Amino acid sequence: MIEVEAKIKIKNPKEFIKTISKLAKFQGKEKKIDDYYTLESTKSYPEKSLRIRKYSNHHKVNFKKSFPYESNVHAKDEIEFKVSDIDNFLKLISDFGFKLWLRKEKVTHLYNVKPNFNIEVNEVKGLGWFLEFEYLVEKQRHIKKARSEILRIMSLFDFKSKDIVKSGYTKLLWNKTHKN
Repeated sequence: MIEVEAKIKIKNPKEFIKTISKLAKFQGKEKKIDDYYTLESTKSYPEKSLRIRKYSNHHKVNFKKSFPYESNVHAKDEIEFKVSDIDNFLKLISDFGFKLWLRKEKVTHLYNVKPNFNIEVNEVKGLGWFLEFEYLVEKQRHIKKARSEILRIMSLFDFKSKDIVKSGYTKLLWNKTHKN
């Protein structure tokens, strides 16, 4: 799947919940713990990494390949698969030279606008609150339509393209902890 998304930094999520509730159905709340691994030096922000997300009875490995930004809306081709034996998987990637370089923790309040289109209210540990508009599409030719729909929904909150935070959470966390 291709993930098309935009996120906005907010101070008070409660002021947006009322608008979100008119547009989307609440799907639940979930804590997400993500560990990021890279083959590159962990002394600088890596060009490539993979994410391992912990679930109650399994883990998912995720790798994202970015497309260029348009209208400040990001698109990434996602490769994702389930891992049932995380200990052996971690031994395997360690043997290949992968090193843990970052952990991200967030609590997500998920709202579904329509199939494959969600709004998340995320509290990211160390960064604060964000609204994230995420549209999943199967083909690259659908990215433009998804970007337009995201910008349309964002406008209902009085957000503009310039309000979008272009850096990913990992980049924001990395910059916060490596200011020097």
